[in-house]
Amino acid sequence: MNLIYMLALAVIQLSQAERACNNSPKLCSKSYDQVTHFGAHDSPFLRNEPTGFSSFGNQFFNTTVQLNAGVRLLSAQVYVASNPKTTARELHLCHSSCALFDVGPVHEWLWEIRVWMDANPTEVVTLVLVNMDSVEAAELEIEYSMADLAHYGYVPPVIDKAPPPSSEFNKTWPTLGDMIDKGERLVSLVNPLKPDVANAPYLLNEFDFVWENQYAVTDPADFSCTPDRPSNTTTIREMRQSGKLFLMNHILYWQQAFGIQTPEARHVADTNSWDGRGGFGTHLLNCGNELGRQPTFVLVDFFNVGPAITSADNVNGINRPLGRKDVTTEVIEGGRMRKMLNGTAKAGGPSTLALVIALVASVVMDVKY
Repeated sequence: MNLIYMLALAVIQLSQAERACNNSPKLCSKSYDQVTHFGAHDSPFLRNEPTGFSSFGNQFFNTTVQLNAGVRLLSAQVYVASNPKTTARELHLCHSSCALFDVGPVHEWLWEIRVWMDANPTEVVTLVLVNMDSVEAAELEIEYSMADLAHYGYVPPVIDKAPPPSSEFNKTWPTLGDMIDKGERLVSLVNPLKPDVANAPYLLNEFDFVWENQYAVTDPADFSCTPDRPSNTTTIREMRQSGKLFLMNHILYWQQAFGIQTPEARHVADTNSWDGRGGFGTHLLNCGNELGRQPTFVLVDFFNVGPAITSADNVNGINRPLGRKDVTTEVIEGGRMRKMLNGTAKAGGPSTLALVIALVASVVMDVKY
């Protein structure tokens, strides 16, 4: 009996020792705010064959592939739309305009994420949703419920204010291991959002907890760490003291005719590299030095190229990630040279109406793609 007990105990201890949180045993004891969560900017908007390698696509591979490859932060844009058959009000994932690039109802994308999370029980995922039409939390909550995703939602002790910064001896955010053990391993940040403790306490107003650097960069020399959003941001020092978590945008746009900007894929091998021109790794190190701690969130376009995730692994201290699926690190053929409004790359491109809408949006709303 003693031998059986000892063997069982050894198996349990071995299992615990081998548990990987977000692809690494090293991260299980790290608090949520002390990990760099690697993210795919505009995750559901693809530049691939089914979309005709759309100029507006930010990623070559879908959300499931992103998650399998190690992405743990997903961003998207949410709009009010009409059902094409019934004209009923719906929430859709659209890129800058639903007439331009509509990839369908929000709950279908959330369902994809829920299926992945069910199959990967030791992973913590973060969503950043741009609430373009300022819908209420209760309406967004319906989408989460339809996807059966709400039960994974993390609810902080105070839902409208960031806690003080964590330290080595005082973790003000739970560890990844704790979040996994409690089943609260989905953090949802929505901008803008009025918190609703009664109906959806897990839906958090992004800028109550997060600050960002500039995101509309067209020259790789211009990547910086200076606070840019929300509008009342001040200095890096004050942002750090506020307890808000830093989301580092590392996204390069291609400036085209009529002021339209599209995701830059021509030079992404450098942009997403460790130390190329405008390199992601250099940007991470610079911001970490200026902030005095590693960025909590990072967003890139074309996540697989670089490979950008290697830079995030470096700052997280991960040498041998576990459980990831390999994906090509190359720019997908057909996805590099995608000009707008100039007669090139017509196949599969946006319709004339969509381009007109894009032009109007870029002028009136200063929309970035």
